[in-house]
Amino acid sequence: MHIFYNFGMNKISGFLLSGVMLMSFNSHAAEKTAVHYSRISGDYEGWQLWVWNAQDGKPGTAVAPSGRDSFGLVFELDLAGLGLAGKRAGILPRKGEWDDKDGPDRFITAGEDADVFIRQGVPEIFSELPALTTAFVYARFSGESSVTAAFNTPVDEAFVRAQDFRLAGAGAEYRPVRVSLPSRYSPSARLDFGPEFAVPAEARVMGSFTLTGELGQRPVDPGAALDAPPFRHEAFLGAETSPKGSRFAAFAPGAEAVTALIYRGPKGGSQAELRMEHKGGGLWEARSDEDFTGKYYKFGVSRDGGYAEVLDPYAGSVTAHDGRGLLHGPLPPPTEGPSFPDEDTVLYEIHVRDLTIDEFSGVKDKGKYLGFAEGGTRHPSYPDIRTALDHMEELGVNAVHILPFQDFENDEQNPRYDWGYMPVNFNSPEGWYASRTDDDSRRREAKAMIDALHARGMKVIMDVVYNHTAETGGKKFNFAGLAGNYFYRMKDDGSFYNGSGCGNEFRSESPMGRRFILDSLRRWVTEYGVDGFRFDLMGLIDLETADLIASELKKLKPSILIYGEPWKAGDTPVEGVKKGSQRGKGYSVFNDDLRDALKGSVFEVSDLGYVQAGNYRDKVMRGIKGSIDDFADGPLETLNYVSCHDNHTLWDRIDLSAEGASFDEKVRMDKLAQAVVFTSQGIPFLHAGEEFLRTKKGEHNSYNLPDEINRLDWTAKKKHHGVFRFHRDLIAMRKAHPAFRLRTAEAVRRNLRFYEEQGLKVTPPAIAYTLDGAAAGDSWKKITVLINPSRKPARMALPPGAHDLVFDGAGLAAQPATHKGHISVPPITLLVLRQ
Repeated sequence: MHIFYNFGMNKISGFLLSGVMLMSFNSHAAEKTAVHYSRISGDYEGWQLWVWNAQDGKPGTAVAPSGRDSFGLVFELDLAGLGLAGKRAGILPRKGEWDDKDGPDRFITAGEDADVFIRQGVPEIFSELPALTTAFVYARFSGESSVTAAFNTPVDEAFVRAQDFRLAGAGAEYRPVRVSLPSRYSPSARLDFGPEFAVPAEARVMGSFTLTGELGQRPVDPGAALDAPPFRHEAFLGAETSPKGSRFAAFAPGAEAVTALIYRGPKGGSQAELRMEHKGGGLWEARSDEDFTGKYYKFGVSRDGGYAEVLDPYAGSVTAHDGRGLLHGPLPPPTEGPSFPDEDTVLYEIHVRDLTIDEFSGVKDKGKYLGFAEGGTRHPSYPDIRTALDHMEELGVNAVHILPFQDFENDEQNPRYDWGYMPVNFNSPEGWYASRTDDDSRRREAKAMIDALHARGMKVIMDVVYNHTAETGGKKFNFAGLAGNYFYRMKDDGSFYNGSGCGNEFRSESPMGRRFILDSLRRWVTEYGVDGFRFDLMGLIDLETADLIASELKKLKPSILIYGEPWKAGDTPVEGVKKGSQRGKGYSVFNDDLRDALKGSVFEVSDLGYVQAGNYRDKVMRGIKGSIDDFADGPLETLNYVSCHDNHTLWDRIDLSAEGASFDEKVRMDKLAQAVVFTSQGIPFLHAGEEFLRTKKGEHNSYNLPDEINRLDWTAKKKHHGVFRFHRDLIAMRKAHPAFRLRTAEAVRRNLRFYEEQGLKVTPPAIAYTLDGAAAGDSWKKITVLINPSRKPARMALPPGAHDLVFDGAGLAAQPATHKGHISVPPITLLVLRQ
């Protein structure tokens, strides 16, 4: 039985069609467009429409709903006012300040249609009211004796009961004893088959179950059955080969057959085949007496009525994201990296290619791992200007955060730029940065890069993306080809959760997904000597897995540094990491509160922060204390920063937002923001190139833009050498003085005191505080920090006694001047004085 509603609308206003009243604005096509938005769930509170000029790449803005009709919310777009008339415009429903969003991005030609219609989760845009047809779309096991049935529209319990559902498989047929919905109207229903359905997990996976009703038949996805104990394994997975022989093992639950395919070369040619044996619970194994070192391999998988040749997720070296795995021997043991406590860390974020691709980098192997490892490089026109690795050493950073260099989806033979946030083969270095892609160069050269940083006393921090993969839109590179949807979070309707904004979410809470993440991280530590990890979108990593990551890796390397983004990019069913989740767990999170307080919200250029306008003083003060009065148990749980690879560079943001400010004032704002970060309690983080006013020419999302936008401009270091010296001195001061690196909340509360707590006068928006250096073991017995964000000098009081001015807007003072009683703080400047 099909229920069909045809509302057929022809851009008319205020007509009642088939019982549905629609609101339209009779918009003149050249002036306005009305966007009608329907949500299956019926929840409209807080939803807005994010609109942007996609044609010219202009920043977006939020549009509030103008009203509501029976289809849903209505957003009236004033095309001229938004600068969109005749332009290709992007539209994306969002909730609040990106608490949720309904992707994917959709695009219209503004003014072409007076009314357009969009539906929750449906990528198509309709120029007329879309027809609604109820259909049974998906089924999966949601418990030991229950199945969830999904529909394309909300239904009620009576409708579900009328479908007369039957579950068939493993030689039997069952009928539900209970039907339940999460709400009165819902697009999904839970069917409970009671104690009569006592089918073991393996039978639910391999029994080819179907669910049949009046609206048709659907295969039942194994779903929760795959999380049962029979499908949890600690046995070897992957491939290894040696003169003693070879073995292959894969987790492929639900597969009918799996074969190891062995090739002589990276492309073409015939293959030898090793039929793998199913050991139970989705574990497949094969062994051979032959040494396959130097050969290539894939897995041939028969499942779900099809056949695919896919990569081994555990492959340590691949020829491309969709190529072949290389069977290799072990790497030489990793070099020992530096070991120091978290509070001594100075992080520097850099992309492999950005560091050296500039024509004036002086590097031979530009854009490559080997170029990253080159020493002794100088600007060819300015031999006094050190570049690349030598520059990082000169700057004084001691932990280099490298954007993703695990294998990601791209054409490794094409110079088209990519940040690398669409991962595929997590255990293999990316080949785009290697001298060759068809052999083991990527492993050797990635290790050479890491060894070179270790030799300079720098830790290596990998930027890792275990929250999603590039297996979107039906692509099968490794996980999906072997295990179907096991490794991904699925909605009741069979679609993928997309809290990553990239098409899927990796199911970190699944037993074998959690195991894979831990296995992969251990491999990078033991084989390459990696010293820490930055986790992308930790809001999509379940709390138990996040805690295990920290505890297990610290057993392996006690000095390892772990931190990540405590947010997500969309709705997710998992309780992931957010600010506060890290309390006492051994990892840190990015402090976007301090970031936005210093320079304004990254989403609104018009929102001015502390350095541009003296705003958000209280938030800055909380950040200075290491957020211990906010979300952290101790200062080392907060990663303090003002910019990173995402959004505008600090200089671009200041240049765009500080209207009317002179160049000198903008430079002062730039330096003040970083001075606050590096004198605050917590772990400081610097985006590469900010130390010489890095610009991306105003681009706020450069993930796929050319080198001209993303490269480090080494000539800018010469041009802005004073800014570089300021950052070098700022880092040196922090490293030399433990009062800026307190370990505990107790130490911060005892030793850091704002003027207000001491009865000393300070006039907002200025900030002033003292540090008890003697108690912190510092050679500066008492430290006073004065911050003036105003564009005018500020006369500020000093605590009793004589104070030497040791740091100002130019950096460390060569000859500290002594001050008593008060001091004039220059505009937009941070001063440090000592006793």
